[in-house]
Order: sequence, then C-alpha cells, then structure tokens
Amino acid sequence: MSASRVLLLSAHEIAPRADTDLGEVVSALLAGLSAHPGCEVVHHEVSRLADVERAVRTFRPDVVFNACETFYGQSRNEPAVPILLEKLDVAFTGSPAQTLRLCLLKSQATAQLRTAGVSVPASQRFDATTCDIRLDGRLSYPVIVKPEREDGSVGIDDGSVVEDDASLRRAVLAILEGLGQPALVQSYIAGREIAVALLGYPAPRALPPGEIAFDRAIFGGRAQILTYASKWDETSHDYGASRSIGAAASPAVLSRVAACARRAFDAVGMRDYGRVDMRLDASGRPFVIDVNPNCDLSTGGGFMKAAARAGMSYTDAVGVVLRGALTRAIDARGAR
Repeated sequence: MSASRVLLLSAHEIAPRADTDLGEVVSALLAGLSAHPGCEVVHHEVSRLADVERAVRTFRPDVVFNACETFYGQSRNEPAVPILLEKLDVAFTGSPAQTLRLCLLKSQATAQLRTAGVSVPASQRFDATTCDIRLDGRLSYPVIVKPEREDGSVGIDDGSVVEDDASLRRAVLAILEGLGQPALVQSYIAGREIAVALLGYPAPRALPPGEIAFDRAIFGGRAQILTYASKWDETSHDYGASRSIGAAASPAVLSRVAACARRAFDAVGMRDYGRVDMRLDASGRPFVIDVNPNCDLSTGGGFMKAAARAGMSYTDAVGVVLRGALTRAIDARGAR
C-alpha cells in the first residue's frame, strides 16, 4: 500500500450504551491501519459536523476511515458524516450516504431487496397513523416485531415474537410509543440464523458464514432470537446465551447463502464491507432478515470472526476496506 494520509473519524458519545461504545473498535482500527507501511493515521473524535469539516480541512487526508456509527447520540444520524464527506469530495470507507439512509428504514430496504429478487420474509409496517393493529392477508402467526430505524437489536426482547392479536398490539405499541418510530412486522422463520460478512473490494465476496448458536437450556421454549439483553446486558440471564460459530452446512446450502448475501449487498448499494443476516427455512432456503452496511469492526465481532475463518488478520481485513476507498480516491483524482 503506497504512502497515504488516513483520517480516522469516530463520534463522541456523551453517554454511550454498550452497543454504541466504540472505544475498543477505535483502538483496534488505529493499530490495524498503522500497521500498513506508509500509512499516516490521525484519529479525530467528533461531536458536530463542524468538527468533521475542520478535521478534513486541517489534515487534508487522502481518505477518511469512517467509524461514526452514530451521530448526535442517535443511530438514525449515521448518514450525516458521509453526506458531508460527499459534499467535501473526500473519499471515505464504507457505504455511501444513500445506502445508509435506505438501510435505516427497514421497510424500504426490505422492499428494495424483494424488488431485486432477494428472498425476504413477508412484511407489514405500522406507524403512528395506524388505527387498527392487525395482520393483513400476507402474514400469519408467528411474526416478529422490530423497530423500523434501529440496529444492534435495539427494541428486540422476549415479547418481539408474537402469536396472537393481543401480543401483536402490545409489541407494536411498545415501539410506536416507547421508541417513537414505526414498527416492522415480519413472518418469523424459526430456522437457523446465518450471518454472512462481505468485503466489497475489488468485487463483493462473501467470507465464510457464521451461525448464531443458541443455548437451548437457557432459551428453553422461547423463540431463539438475538435480543438486546442477550447481546449487550451483562446483568441479563440471557447474556452470553448465544454465540457466533462457523456455519456447518452442505456445499449447496453454503453456495445459496453466499449468492444470496452478494445479491443483497449489491441490491442496497453496500460498499467496502457489510454483513447480511438471514434465516434458513426447513428446506434450507435463505431469507434475508437484515442488512448491515458499515457493520461492527470490533476484534471479537462477527465480521472479524468471519475474516479469521478466511485466514485474514484484523490488519488484513481493514487493509482491504481501506484499499477500496483509496482506489476511489485515485480514480477521482484521475478524472479531474
């Protein structure tokens, strides 16, 4: 990798939650990026868009490594930094603002996936104008109720999978009133949950998939889903009751999973890196349940576990991400 000036941007969080605390990620990124010969890496923690512009104009980077998963304390503001960087004509890692905006609206992302021929569960959206909270003819119980504009399993709990009208109403109202946003209701697929990490440079490629292994002794007869508590709340009985392991399946199923992930990656316009979550039905057919541009890059996260299964170190993986952005920077300079 040739000599490059890399500006690592992360968002300052006044009161970070477990799912938004990026301290460990930033430390790992600094080490991983700095390990590449010729890379001059500077980190700026930013609180306002003015901080972003000041850092760019002061350091004059070849590329920005965008680690701002939230902004102004809200995940829904994630597109703000890419929007500004696009206006400043600065190359940056990860997906463009348009993709981040789309994927923050789960109903729209699901519709786009369906249009592109990607298998997704049947869906129904409820918002504050909804008078009658009932399933339409496209869905039947059980269903899962999700917030429209969250990630990291925010808003997902033991009451999210419902099997009757009364439970549906409670779960939808909890999101409408408690989180102040629409609810997306989807057919619940009770099969295996598979996560596919992808690298986008030079062309999208699926890394060896992971599978969420649920501790049946702890989950018992409950729906096996990744709740917020099971992922982030260390005081919860469910914390640590699920883990990511390498997915074991037939070559045919693994091929279908990888192809589905690549189609989803392209359909929503992801770039450089991302993760596609899916469930397999009884026949082994994959259904995409979530798309995650700019996914978690922590050393112990699912993306880096997938990179390790592919024989890549942390430094290798972030290097591929960085090369994608540097290539765009070089191409842009050549076009001027």
